Amino acid sequence: MAVYRHRDKWTYDFEKNGKRYRQGGFPTRKQAVEGEAKARSTTPKINMDFARLCKSRLQELALRRTKGHWERNVLIFEKLMDRWGHKREITMVDVEELLGEISQESKHKANRYLAMIKALFRHGIKRKLVDYDPTIGVDPYGIKKERKYIPPEEDMEKVLNLAPKEFKDYLITLLHTAGRMREINKLKWEDVDLDEDYLVLRTRKAKNSDVAERKVPLTKTLKSILEALPRKGEYVFSHPDGTRYDNRIKMIRSLCEKAKVKRFTFHNLRHYSASKLANAGVAITDIQEILGHTRPTTTDNYLQAIKGSVRNAIDKLENPPPDPPPQHLG
Repeated sequence: MAVYRHRDKWTYDFEKNGKRYRQGGFPTRKQAVEGEAKARSTTPKINMDFARLCKSRLQELALRRTKGHWERNVLIFEKLMDRWGHKREITMVDVEELLGEISQESKHKANRYLAMIKALFRHGIKRKLVDYDPTIGVDPYGIKKERKYIPPEEDMEKVLNLAPKEFKDYLITLLHTAGRMREINKLKWEDVDLDEDYLVLRTRKAKNSDVAERKVPLTKTLKSILEALPRKGEYVFSHPDGTRYDNRIKMIRSLCEKAKVKRFTFHNLRHYSASKLANAGVAITDIQEILGHTRPTTTDNYLQAIKGSVRNAIDKLENPPPDPPPQHLG
């Protein structure tokens, strides 16, 4: 499709470097042909080195990371190609200008872009596709740490009381294991030991990474729930045909609306369980093991409880200082 007539006017239409160029309204075919030639000659050449870099990185992500992470990188790389695809050299200034524009919308988003761009150029240097990283010296934006919302006890009770029996059992399993939604969705009956009173939760941080597993003891409540659950297939919680759930986000949203409580997510429930353990005086190392964190600093981010030792210390401020001993004049 190069030059064609539409009604009484002529149009050129062509694709170059993955982009489509189209313009109509020419009175004659000759003018349309001349317009096409001019457009082709002025179309900037694509930076093939940068295009190869993006392609190589996406191929690696497709093999090693989750589909969702790959898709997020695809969207960002498309935007980078539109912005930098015709530049001969990408500089630190280019990176800072891009992040500056994105930060007007969201500093969190700008930092996500920076992390993915850094990973892109590290990949390129490692494979000798590029010899310069324009992100060196570019710092992420400082962001005020936000407290995670933890639903109050009364809101949890309202949601649990409204939940259908199967979903109520699902929520209690989340609460009594502090598990991730995807871990509970993948929980199989073979991972549940009712004789020894524990279950095994498994997670994988990346597509080709090792599966990390941890044993979580069963509470009396959770054990009674699991003993009473019907076994429809290999998964503990599943659709009627036995296939496992992908997510149940719509259900939790719907219940929050019906209960007229502030909306919370399944991840908020992990913070809820972690803080409840901390308030009960459980050691952070034990909470870390229950949550399946590799670093205690990650666990610390989940906790919003005030340590008992700190409470005891601050209580000392209420006690008046002792009277000074009497002084005897010689």
